[in-house]
This record gives sequence, C-alpha cells and structure tokens, in this order.
Amino acid sequence: MPLIDLLGDLKIWIAAGFVAALLFGSIGEAASSIMIIVLIMQMSVSLDGLTFRKDDMKTYRKPILWGIVCCFIVNSGITILIGSLFIPSSTAIWYGWVMLASVPSAVSVVSASLYLNGDTKATVLMTSAIYISALALTPLMTWAFLGSAVSPLEIFRYIVLFIAIPLIASQVLKRFSLPRRGKIVFINIMLFMLMFLAFGSNKDYILSELDMVLWVVIACFVKIFVLGSAVTYLLKRSGTDRDSGMTYILFSVWKNSGMAVSFCMVLLSGMTEAAVPCAVSLIMESIWFTMFNSYSERIWPTESKVHAAEA
Repeated sequence: MPLIDLLGDLKIWIAAGFVAALLFGSIGEAASSIMIIVLIMQMSVSLDGLTFRKDDMKTYRKPILWGIVCCFIVNSGITILIGSLFIPSSTAIWYGWVMLASVPSAVSVVSASLYLNGDTKATVLMTSAIYISALALTPLMTWAFLGSAVSPLEIFRYIVLFIAIPLIASQVLKRFSLPRRGKIVFINIMLFMLMFLAFGSNKDYILSELDMVLWVVIACFVKIFVLGSAVTYLLKRSGTDRDSGMTYILFSVWKNSGMAVSFCMVLLSGMTEAAVPCAVSLIMESIWFTMFNSYSERIWPTESKVHAAEA
C-alpha cells in the first residue's frame, strides 16, 4: 500500500494515538491548552471547502431542518438516554456523555456522504446550519443537563472559539487551494493528537477501571451501531430516497467527538475521565463508518444497481 494511502487511513492514526497514550501517559497540565490549539487547527482545515449560497438555504429548507433533527434530537436524545444509565456509578462519565450529546455533528459527514453516494450539497448545507445552530443549542443543552456544573457562558465562549474562528480561518485557507489528500493527512494527525491527549490524561483511570471502560464501549456500540441500523431500517421503510437517507444516517450517528473531548478536558479539568465516552465514541465512529461504507450498497443499494439486478 502506498505511503500516502497509509497516512490517509484514519483507523491507523486513531490506533496509534491510543497506543501512544498507553505507552507515554499524560503530558500534564499543558494537555488542555494544546488540545484547544489542535482542535481549532483541525476544524479550520476540515471546514475548508464548505460553501453555499443564500438561495440554497431556501431550496434545501426541509432537508436542513431534518439534518438538525437527526443531529440534535435523534443523536443527542439517544446519547443522553444511554449516558443517563451511568449517573449512579460515575458523575464524571455522565458529564462526558452530556458533552458528547451537546456538540454538533462531525465535519467528516461531508466527505462521508460523498463516499456513500449521498446528497453531498445538502450535506454541506445541513452541516453549516447545524454548526450555526450549535452556537445556541450546545450551551442550552449543557445547562439543561448539567446545570451550574459548567457555566453556559463558558460553553458559549468555547463553542464560538471552536466554530467561529475555524470558519473564518477556512475562508482564508480557500485562497491556497490545499490538496485534498494533504488536508486528510493533516486532519488525521490532529485526531491522533486528540486521541493521545485524551487517553493519555486518563491512562491511570483506564487501567484501574477496565470494567467501567468496557461498559462505555458497549454503550457506544449501542449508540452508534444499533442506532445506525435502526435509523437505516426506518428510513428505508418510510420510502426516503437513498441519497437523502445516507445523509440522515450520518447525522444521526456521527458527532464531533473531538470537540466533545476538548470540552471535557478544558471545562471539566478536575474530571479528566469525563473525556472517556467521547474518546471511545471517536474510535467507534471511525470503525462504524469503515464498515458501513463497505456494506452500504448491500444494505441500501443505489437505484441504478437495483435496476441492473432486476434486468
């Protein structure tokens, strides 16, 4: 396999980040500050290429609304429901689930939609609308479920930092016409850093609380794989066209787990284990997409392949 293909494989970087974290552990108090910089850089490059016109918002009004519903009602609702099961055993882990539920979808859904032959233009518009909505919804959700544990104003300040600055930076990056493969490698390196910082800061917790980590892994499996299968089944049964369906599935499953990790590390500094559900989710989401991308045509074939099979 060519080196560029290896560097572009997200699974390799995430696995490397996890292994490095277990080998080297925490880097200390600097981890949260470095994570802020890493996430801003990753988001800036990820958002490069997101463009839309004002008229597009009117044309795609209904899909945009459904995208927000999939992200902040379906995905967030299931995440909160699953996370609430951890309230009796660990307040910090519960806080981590809330942070995961409160963040917008992963920017990766745009490229993922392209791989799945989904409606890419609609995905770009939905992503833009979701991130704008997150400026209000993320602080509101954390306040609703965490109360005074985390200041809504502090959440708002960081959500602006993690969204507004990358959006502005992405407009500057457009002038340089960054190569797609180069952007993918850079984003993967940043995700490696997020994994290393998140798991490294929790190395002792992971090794001493393996039973809790296992339950988190099981919960993430339900949240991602079971939810993804249920949404796929319901969309097919409802007669939703495949292009839109693929997009809705992505928004129902894939959260910006990296942003959630950063929130936990920065805003819940006294509860570093809160990042565990978010970091585990990041791993599980990448595994889910790899598998879903491989089997999507069998699960929900495109119309052209259905007609070819019938002929």
